[in-house]
Amino acid sequence: MKFPNMISTTISDKDLKDILTCIHGIDEKLSDLVTLTEEELTALPKTRKNTIEFVKESLKLAEKYPDLVPKNIDIGEVKKDVELIKAIDMILGSLKALVKKLEDSEILAGSEAYLPSLAIYNAVKTRQAVKRRPKEKEKV
Repeated sequence: MKFPNMISTTISDKDLKDILTCIHGIDEKLSDLVTLTEEELTALPKTRKNTIEFVKESLKLAEKYPDLVPKNIDIGEVKKDVELIKAIDMILGSLKALVKKLEDSEILAGSEAYLPSLAIYNAVKTRQAVKRRPKEKEKV
């Protein structure tokens, strides 16, 4: 039985080092972003795409009726948050596609390594079992 080989590549040590350096560089460029705890995440209101559209509509209303905007709201900060969301969405789109490619390739390579390994293991175990069997006495 021939085992499938849909992926046949390597990542050189140099390329791996370069990739990890690039990832570290991206992380440094995004150093002002935050990581939240589970408790912090749970405490925040959840937003979706339609929530962001609501925010944008609210900003339009704030521009149209500035005298009705509560004094404790910094419209500039809300606008800044919306721009950050747009930029993060663009970055996430690219990263999600890359992560999917990495995950799929890892699964495929794992499968391609595992199936032949099972065959090797079973062949060795079978061979060892045959060797251990007592030999039948030859009939005279």
